[in-house]
Amino acid sequence: MPRTLISASLLGALLAGCAGLPPAPADNCAALFSQLHGATQAQQDAQYRRLPGFAGLRSDRSLAALGASARSAEQRLLWLQRLAEHDSQTSQIEIAQLPAEPRRAWSSAERQAALSSCRVAQVERLAGEPKAFAQAVEAARVPDDYRGWARILGLYPLFKPIFRRGIGAWQQSAILASAPADGAHWLGYQPLPINAEPAPLLPPNEDALGLPQADAPQLAALFARHAPWLKIAQASRSDRIGSPYYRADGSRGFTQRFSPVYRHIGWSQLNGRWHLQLIYQFWFSQRPKPHALDLFGGELDGLLWRVTLDRQGNALLYDSIHPCGCWHSFYLPADSPLQLRQPAGEEARQAQRLNFTGEQAATLWLSADEHQLQWVDARRSPYPQLGYQAAALDQLRQLPHPQGRRSLYGRDGLIAGSQRLERWLLWPSGVPSAGAMRQWGRHATAFIGRAHFDDPHLLERYFHRP
Repeated sequence: MPRTLISASLLGALLAGCAGLPPAPADNCAALFSQLHGATQAQQDAQYRRLPGFAGLRSDRSLAALGASARSAEQRLLWLQRLAEHDSQTSQIEIAQLPAEPRRAWSSAERQAALSSCRVAQVERLAGEPKAFAQAVEAARVPDDYRGWARILGLYPLFKPIFRRGIGAWQQSAILASAPADGAHWLGYQPLPINAEPAPLLPPNEDALGLPQADAPQLAALFARHAPWLKIAQASRSDRIGSPYYRADGSRGFTQRFSPVYRHIGWSQLNGRWHLQLIYQFWFSQRPKPHALDLFGGELDGLLWRVTLDRQGNALLYDSIHPCGCWHSFYLPADSPLQLRQPAGEEARQAQRLNFTGEQAATLWLSADEHQLQWVDARRSPYPQLGYQAAALDQLRQLPHPQGRRSLYGRDGLIAGSQRLERWLLWPSGVPSAGAMRQWGRHATAFIGRAHFDDPHLLERYFHRP
């Protein structure tokens, strides 16, 4: 659902909740949210950050970047409403994972109305008090996902040359790669066609904060237009995409009967303007370990493919990572005006210029076992293709479970059981459990310097329009 519609529906729900209740005193609201946070402590979701001292609000890196520039009354109100949306959505996800009795209590109409009333009161108070609003902007900052103590104890400066050599070797192999020859040993996936009439791809409207907002039909059309095709070399069943789930006994399983791409949206700022981003995430059951001491193998593996759009809905830039945050790669469509630049002192980056324009969807060629993105083009294979479905990435935060709902992710944003042995070698980088699969918003992507996949200023550090 586009953010503009979410904002309207949430505000309506909040006001409806207030209609039947008197305004909640600040101390009562603080106590109510304190009780809720205590009840859901074990289920706390890591995608959005609670604002310390501001109950009922949660932030992400895009909102954190927008807070200081929200100067008009309309901008301040919209920014606060987005923080309240995050909290409302995430609280519902956390409550759904509680045992039956507290879940029923916190899901009751009375408590939900009280929580909504408190969020409205918080938004109205901060919108009308400039000093308090400035304090909320500061509290909305999202800490980075690096452990400073690990870099100190691990003698990070001594390991930087080693990290740099490893990154350089991987980038050199990417430079030397050539287009793979298609054949029966590649398993192909393509997006299933949508039944609805495609919406016209009109330029998305900007909201008061400057963020491009597509309505539901536009967003569906954009996701369909840029949905990547996959070609995956086959060595075992671990080279087929699928979906994590919870079994009847509560243990985690993986099924290939349901082959989805999990979708999400984001924003990035380039040359002073905000751009809508489409995120596609695929999952594999594992990266197989050829031997017990293999550093990189383990449970679950995958690929995130991100499309940064221009004002006409065409791809301006592509980039990809694995769900661990590793192997960050950049690709420029043939007609993209962007050029790569290398900031001093940061991890070296490369960007491959592709031979097709941003109007086309990419075909991604992945290796067997490691699921490395080896090549990107726009070829369409003559061999039979399997179809994949679309699902919201947020579904992984609330999977069906025999006791209700469970998130795929832990309170730290990591997926339990997906850790890799490489974490023992890479801990001086400060990345917690390097190689483990991560939740959206928790992808640290650099071993030299600091970078996060969801940082809205990340791309403009490396790309500019001449």
